[in-house]
Amino acid sequence: MLQSELIEDAKTIVGDMADLAQTWTTVGGGTSWQVLIDGPTITQELTEGGFIDKVSHTCRLVAANASWTTAYGTACAAAISAGAVVSTLAIGKTLVATEQGNRQYRIEGVSYKPGSGWVELQVRAQDDR
Repeated sequence: MLQSELIEDAKTIVGDMADLAQTWTTVGGGTSWQVLIDGPTITQELTEGGFIDKVSHTCRLVAANASWTTAYGTACAAAISAGAVVSTLAIGKTLVATEQGNRQYRIEGVSYKPGSGWVELQVRAQDDR
């Protein structure tokens, strides 16, 4: 299967799952993507004040190399540029989940296999619980 076919399939999946996909933007809202997010993983971290729960997720974005629009009219930015993940999705950057009351997530890991239809992000909620 060609990468272009994989990307078209990924776009269809995101479009068909519009009720499950979330719109995530960069801080300031300049760029947005439709994100498929898995259930939360909660880990504990020991701090000077005691244990704090950390909420993290794995999420997927379509590995498109040009902006596109879902069947429901949601604009999505390119996630790939020159064969690599765009710099706005780099480790350490922050994304805002608009459907979650503008909850912010810091990117802790990025995975993209050239030829794949998906970019996977490991993100952690910044509002520790």
